[in-house]
Amino acid sequence: MSDQNDRASVTRIQSHYGIVFPQEYLDFIQLHGDASFDLIQGTETEDWEIRFHALDDQFISNNTTLVDEVNPDPRQIIPIAWSVSSGNNYLLDYRESRDTPSVLVMEHELAMVREDAESEAETREEAQQLMEENVKPLVANFRSFASLLQVRPPQAQE
Repeated sequence: MSDQNDRASVTRIQSHYGIVFPQEYLDFIQLHGDASFDLIQGTETEDWEIRFHALDDQFISNNTTLVDEVNPDPRQIIPIAWSVSSGNNYLLDYRESRDTPSVLVMEHELAMVREDAESEAETREEAQQLMEENVKPLVANFRSFASLLQVRPPQAQE
């Protein structure tokens, strides 16, 4: 795909969500978009085979289909990567800062779908609180997230 198509897709995605992606994120995707990563914290590997969502025409529909039903705020929390091994999602959270979104992690095994939250809760607010438990703060910004990622060696990729 050409740079012009890539830029048009990014513009469409940003316009759809009413956000601007951090430049560090866009630069990272351009350099490493096709690679798989391990998430390392200290000396521990916390998650394996993390891949970034392509910023293409499928980005919005993929998020709608795959993540929105467990996302507490699909308009302001944007999935950017997932772990092939665990199913966890990594998301940019624009609720606190429009300029420097933090990065959240959503543990696949623990995430509650909106329909279940609404049937369990007595009020909309309670249902939203249950949905909020689906995401946990990971780091303050994309640069910090990128610093935890280590490219998986080719022999480790299946």
